[in-house]
Amino acid sequence: MKKVPLKIIAGKYKQKTIYSYSDGTRETSHLVRGAVFNMLFQVSGVGLDLFAGSGAYGFEALSRGLNQVYLNDIDKDAYQGLIANKTLLNADAVITNLDFDKAIEYFKNSEVTFDYIFLDPPYDMPISPIVESVSTLLKADGTIVCEVEKQSICQTSLSLQKERIHGIKKIIILKK
Repeated sequence: MKKVPLKIIAGKYKQKTIYSYSDGTRETSHLVRGAVFNMLFQVSGVGLDLFAGSGAYGFEALSRGLNQVYLNDIDKDAYQGLIANKTLLNADAVITNLDFDKAIEYFKNSEVTFDYIFLDPPYDMPISPIVESVSTLLKADGTIVCEVEKQSICQTSLSLQKERIHGIKKIIILKK
């Protein structure tokens, strides 16, 4: 199992190091994360990082202004890493270890809604059905951030706010 260090870019955890603990995850570079948060400007409220991996998106959002973040990953090593990173940062994070569709059902049943949802699924998963399913968890003015392969197409009923290419990745920002 690899242990890859990742820095939080800005906010209350600025320059703190978290780690990716799973061979099954793809880390998002600080350059791409920085670009995402520059596009979002300011974040507040409650967030969900559904395919969390190391939790880089969720912890970065928490560092920059979210009140609370929910982090989910099905991979056992990633899940253990999320717990370790939460402890390292002393972060207000709820961590679950569920398949993404079960996590969506869990949050629906818990009546939890989100201001921000971060989606960075495995590249072989089509993004459109995930976006449609998870959009039911968004608050009225909520935002979904997707990180996908640059050739991916996201067809959704949500409003496209921004779309940017970063190397082999595409960032898509959607509003309810």
